[in-house]
Amino acid sequence: MMKCIRLQLITFDVTGTLLKTKLERYIEVGSEHGLSVDPRKLAHSFKNSFHKLSLEHPVFGKHTGIGWENWWRKMVYNVFKDQHNSVANSTLDKVANSLISCYGTNMCWYKYPDTIELLEYLQKQNIILGVISNFDQRLEGVLEDTRIRPYFSFVLTSYDFGAEKPDTSIFDEALRLTRERHCIDVTPQEALHIGDTFSKDYVGAKNAKWNAILIKRDDPDVSDKRVPKTDVFKNLRDLKVYLSTLIDRGSIQER
Repeated sequence: MMKCIRLQLITFDVTGTLLKTKLERYIEVGSEHGLSVDPRKLAHSFKNSFHKLSLEHPVFGKHTGIGWENWWRKMVYNVFKDQHNSVANSTLDKVANSLISCYGTNMCWYKYPDTIELLEYLQKQNIILGVISNFDQRLEGVLEDTRIRPYFSFVLTSYDFGAEKPDTSIFDEALRLTRERHCIDVTPQEALHIGDTFSKDYVGAKNAKWNAILIKRDDPDVSDKRVPKTDVFKNLRDLKVYLSTLIDRGSIQER
């Protein structure tokens, strides 16, 4: 028989879970500075550069001394030089300044249609909500600008904390922040993390002994034997229906 527990804390990933963004902004800003960009090459370049920089300068350069701003500046340089190898650094600096600024505002971030619906529902249930995100110091401003910051008791970024998901220490820190701000000792079994990345969100939370939900908006039908089907949802609206049944019963089944 599975043990039933009361859910006291729910934390969210941001990108791909609560908010979405589009690489098209790179194309628009590049065009403003005379740099045409092939969209097909852009996505490939961005993915490769992000992976490479994450290995060379983990946590957006927090521990290697370059800092998050220069981390993203390197990203912009890499992406555009893949298609414009001889472009002047002065031009790339202007492009980088524009993009770094934009991605700190709601000009480059958009709420999913079901985000507010779920957050409002959970807030009314008096469940403590928080954010655990592999993000830099712009996240507070992004959440404020997209008008969802008031829903959260705390915003925990990898850059400020110094470690990123799936490191279990960032999940432990979320429990500490909850205890500090609400005088409540929430156990890992009473906490749930919701995110869109298997390796970072789902595995990280599970390794920390939390409950975990995986959001797969783009490919909800992908079969992944590593994750029980009951832990995968295609959007937050379907997740709300599921959570409401658990909350109405006053418990969540611990797996």
